[in-house]
Amino acid sequence: MTKGWAVVTGASSGIGLEFARELARRGHPVLAIARRRDRLDALAKETAEQGGRVEGLTADLATDQGLVVVSSRICELGEIALLVNNAGVATAGDFVRSSLDHELAEVKLNIEAVLRLTHYVVGGMISRRRGAIINLASVVGFQPFPHFAVYAATKAFVISFSEALAEEAKGTGVRVLALCPGAVKTEIDFFAHNEGFLGKLPSLTAEQVVETGLRALEKGRVVKIVGGLNRFLPFINRIMPRQAVRWVMSVVAKAPQGALAEKKV
Repeated sequence: MTKGWAVVTGASSGIGLEFARELARRGHPVLAIARRRDRLDALAKETAEQGGRVEGLTADLATDQGLVVVSSRICELGEIALLVNNAGVATAGDFVRSSLDHELAEVKLNIEAVLRLTHYVVGGMISRRRGAIINLASVVGFQPFPHFAVYAATKAFVISFSEALAEEAKGTGVRVLALCPGAVKTEIDFFAHNEGFLGKLPSLTAEQVVETGLRALEKGRVVKIVGGLNRFLPFINRIMPRQAVRWVMSVVAKAPQGALAEKKV
């Protein structure tokens, strides 16, 4: 991968922040996109002190205006070596009691923003016969997940889309990776703090996810599950009928109490 621009969304915290730091350490100029200007400024200052370059761009990718701002800046940058679609929102709770507006906003950010940003860059990558895209998915995207129904469905889309795009891009020099961690110690902490079995699994660090993701990209992987125990969730699809899978997933995690929770990065 060339040392051209790397674009990282959701770069103000957690996995996105660590991706921006690591890519800058590796010599990439980084366009870091997030909603919180103060955190982007702190990241840019920290990186500059270490000899790297991060340009912060404030935008909310759950809005049409935010997507236009980002697409315009990407066009100005020219060649993009790597796109990391990390920004996302997670909602938790039973769908019947959820806010439809929240769920639709989740679909817009977790799916539409990924599609749009990927479409902005992948054509140029294929023309140049080089470039890479990492889409942040999740181990919960491999099966239906009661109490997190919409979130898991959006991540299932990301996995399927990434696999299909990787196949279409085969032989062009462009790589596509669906990165699938489990519970991670970030601001989106529904799974790590769940009162069910899911909350008992060891949490990953953002550094582990980023290191594993970049190594998998270098090896040409298309789907990478992060964490040994996390491989259990996709594996149950192979050994159980769908009815049993749905039941298992309904008891793995307990429904959060109270109003629907929402976290965004």
